[in-house]
Amino acid sequence: MFYLKKIDLARTALVVIDLQKGIVGTGELQPCSASAVLEKNNQLAAALKNTAGLVTLVNVDPTTMQFLNPERSGGYANLPAAFSEFVMPIATDSNAKNVIKVTKHNPGAFFGTDLDLQLRRRDIDTIILTGVATANGVYATALDAYQHGYKVIVVEDACADRDIELHQIFFEKLFTKLGQVATTKEVLEMI
Repeated sequence: MFYLKKIDLARTALVVIDLQKGIVGTGELQPCSASAVLEKNNQLAAALKNTAGLVTLVNVDPTTMQFLNPERSGGYANLPAAFSEFVMPIATDSNAKNVIKVTKHNPGAFFGTDLDLQLRRRDIDTIILTGVATANGVYATALDAYQHGYKVIVVEDACADRDIELHQIFFEKLFTKLGQVATTKEVLEMI
């Protein structure tokens, strides 16, 4: 497994998973609160804003989930439009020139989207991964990124889940097999 001490911004993307109103604003997140996760993600986005790096904001459109598995889609079609709105200020910052948005329709950000194409076009080989939920969208995206050949850095204090035990298992046992686990402070030092 690799261990990066310095990040080449021109080949790096921050990929933020599901920091959107309908997910961050519902239910208690652990081990970090929604506001703490948002603060860490905002720090990372601010450090990358208008650099050679890419900030990729990923949200999920839950209304399309019914097409994946009709038996498990209960209630998704009736969610308000605001459910998918990004909560990070950089999402609406017209001065941020290196931000893209990707809407996913599955737990992971690669399957059924143009994320891989967007990253490869920019010659990106390293992904700094953050967001919620650790055991769902973050893990599915980390696994896909690893399988696509990207170097993956998962930022533990910029991720959270509704189940603290799952969060800990993923960070202690699974993410270390897919890449590097780091803190926001460590990533900021690498930048």
